[in-house]
Amino acid sequence: MIRPLAARYPGAAAMTEIVAELLAYVRAKHPRSLAGVEEARRLDPARFDGYADLLVGWAMRALGDRAIARTVDAFALFSSDVNMAQGRYEASGSYEHKSYRGCYEAVYADKATMDDYLWGVYLTNFMWVHHLDISAFFETRFVAKLPARAALIELAPGHGGWGLVAMHRRPDARLDGFDISPSSIEISRALAAAAGLADRARYELRDALDLTSHPAGVADACICNFLVEHLEDPDRLFQVIEHVLAPGGKAFVSGALTAAQVDHIYEFRRESELVLLAERHGMRVLETLSVQPQRTLPRAQFLPRSMSLIVQKRTREHW
Repeated sequence: MIRPLAARYPGAAAMTEIVAELLAYVRAKHPRSLAGVEEARRLDPARFDGYADLLVGWAMRALGDRAIARTVDAFALFSSDVNMAQGRYEASGSYEHKSYRGCYEAVYADKATMDDYLWGVYLTNFMWVHHLDISAFFETRFVAKLPARAALIELAPGHGGWGLVAMHRRPDARLDGFDISPSSIEISRALAAAAGLADRARYELRDALDLTSHPAGVADACICNFLVEHLEDPDRLFQVIEHVLAPGGKAFVSGALTAAQVDHIYEFRRESELVLLAERHGMRVLETLSVQPQRTLPRAQFLPRSMSLIVQKRTREHW
């Protein structure tokens, strides 16, 4: 049983032990990250605390006593790297890499770098204020409306957190995840086991963009968060989504716009680009959400945004 422990974090309202320990560690070890994390908690304390208990709780069962230090250190490193990448983008006017090969050499080839990257991204789901908005949108507008006994496919699950939240909220659902990264498969499986979901979540080491050879129309729903901007050819992703979804099936897709990271390749500048991309591949766009950080670089010419779409594969009556 997690106990309220407000005394561990001065000035805070009642909070759980996990939240108190998380914030205390950020304050002690990564004070530059504290303002942004506190900003996210002020946005929606109950949702922030709920995600912290859920996601950090899973990490603690997967990693043991080192979980908070491991994940928060990775989060601070990732956040710093993103800020520096955005600064270079402002100076140059373009993303650093234009090909998968460049990203592979910079990030993906080294397991330690990739592990840090994934654990860092894991905490952004609630510790970045605009990603907390997306997490709420994902749960309330997509997960809550999944059909009974939904068969889910997650393309490039990364750390696995998005699909596992869906499985946790919907105990009748099943999920198949496909990722090209061994680190992704390892971390996703570890978190699935920690969450007690390993019997309903299966992860396979496979390029998600090769799933056009996978059986067609087998998924009631598809999840693909923050892959599209990592691709040289984003059309391939929506071809796969259209292929795996059953007619009328829905997908939750997120992407970054004018938001640099060392492994971002495709530079989306307008929200309409993602909408048109989905529509070009047999999708009806049902809902969208575009959010931005509350703080950006001074005198920035580019506004970094994260955009999520809920799309539906058209059936004959939709045409």
